[in-house]
Amino acid sequence: EGDGLSFFNLYDKVVGYDGPTVLMLGGIPSASRCLNQHKEDKRVSLGFFTIDSWIESSEYFGPDDDCFLFSLDHKTNDIKFLRPKARSQSAPNMGTKTKGYMYCHPSSLSTKNRGRKNPLSKTNGSVHGIGIGGTASQPRIHISESLEECRALMYDQLFDNGDLLSGKCDESLYYFDIDCIEVWGVGGEEWISDALKAQAGIKETKAASMEQARKVDKRQFLDDFENGLSCVDTPG
Repeated sequence: EGDGLSFFNLYDKVVGYDGPTVLMLGGIPSASRCLNQHKEDKRVSLGFFTIDSWIESSEYFGPDDDCFLFSLDHKTNDIKFLRPKARSQSAPNMGTKTKGYMYCHPSSLSTKNRGRKNPLSKTNGSVHGIGIGGTASQPRIHISESLEECRALMYDQLFDNGDLLSGKCDESLYYFDIDCIEVWGVGGEEWISDALKAQAGIKETKAASMEQARKVDKRQFLDDFENGLSCVDTPG
C-alpha cells in the first residue's frame, strides 16, 4: 500500500503496531555530504527486523534480542545480516538509560518539555527521528525527519560490525538520503490482524485525548478572558 514518502507516514505505520515488523530503506549517498560527484549507480538498500512493538519515546526500547540489521548489495545481490552482540558483552559499556535496540523520537515529543531550563535533560540528548542501535546521540542507523542526511555507521556496541551501505557512501561519510521506504508486518495473518486492531485502538485513544485537551485549553482561555487575565487592545 502506497502512502507517500515522509517520516510521519512511517511513524504512523509503525507506532502502536503490536507485532513483528520489517523496515526496509532505499536511498543514495547524501547529496549535501558527498565530497565528489559520481555518475555510476550508488543505490543502497538496508533494513531492520524486530519482534518488539514500536512506541514514541526519547529513550531506547525493544529489549528483545530477536532482531537484526540487514543490507543488500545491488551488484552481487548478496544480503548481509548483522545480529545483536551478546548482552554480556555490550551491557557493561552501555549507560543505564539504554535498555533496548531502537527508539522513535519525533521533534513533536520535545514540545512536552517547553519551559524547562534544559529540555535535553528529558530526552538524554537523543537526535530526532528513528534510531536503531548505537546510542541516543549517535544511533547505528538514524532516520531523520527530513529523510535526508540519514546515517548508517560501520559499528556500534549493540550489533555486529559491518558496512550496511556496501561501500557506496564512504565519500558521503556514511550519510544517505532516503527515497524509498517499506514497512511490513509479519508473523502470520492472525497476528497481523490482531496487531492492526490494537494499533487502531491506540490511535483512537490518542485522538480522544487530544480532543479533550483542546476542549480544556479552550475552556481555560475563556475563563482567563472572563476573569480579566487576557489583555485585549481596544480602539481608543
